[in-house]
Amino acid sequence: MKNISSLYKLRMKIIIKSAVLVVPAISLYVFLRAMYSFIPVEASGAFLLSGLFLFVLCAYIASAIQFKENDIQEEILLLHSKSKVNYYISRELILYSISIVSALILIIYPMIQLAIHPDLFFRPLESTDVIYGGLIIIGNGLIGIALGDLFHHRIFEKRRNALLALLFVSIIAICKHAIIKKFAFLSVLNFIVPPLMDGFDMVGETDVFDPVGTIYIFIHTLIFVIAIVLIKIGILKFKKY
Repeated sequence: MKNISSLYKLRMKIIIKSAVLVVPAISLYVFLRAMYSFIPVEASGAFLLSGLFLFVLCAYIASAIQFKENDIQEEILLLHSKSKVNYYISRELILYSISIVSALILIIYPMIQLAIHPDLFFRPLESTDVIYGGLIIIGNGLIGIALGDLFHHRIFEKRRNALLALLFVSIIAICKHAIIKKFAFLSVLNFIVPPLMDGFDMVGETDVFDPVGTIYIFIHTLIFVIAIVLIKIGILKFKKY
């Protein structure tokens, strides 16, 4: 654990010095200010849109960080880590901790605004809205990180190809339900494509999160993210430096 902690701190210092998080931080601020400037706001809609925004933001963050990675520097980190497991765990922790922190900001901010503006939402904000809406936001952030880092520069040598692949998969995830509705034989997409927009279909026009449906979406998200991480690490081990 000490080795993982040291690697984590070192990686975080490198990322902070690279200023790669400046644009995402500004984007997050602008989104929150714009999102809650026009009141009242639909409770479920605010959380769902925040989740979609976080997906885009985290995909950008993961992509930007991995493209700034220096292969020589990474090889040195790998050599100094006590095992490959420690090396990859520290790498994943950096990305997903950034995602979680961003998600918490998106979850906490509306509650702060609600304390200042009691009429912020069309209806009273319930604890279930925060819990289940929060799960959607966190889950979408994890998906964004997983996909943004999947198209790694050691896997896709040309950045253009990596960005095009990321864009293609993102569009499929966003349009999944429309595609399945048009082509029923592609219903398999429900399982192999991340549940990025499932929350919107679940809520519909009710403005209420379904507890069972939300838990199902979150479990699907975790399975997808874990699978992507394992596949990516396997390919990176094979490609080496």
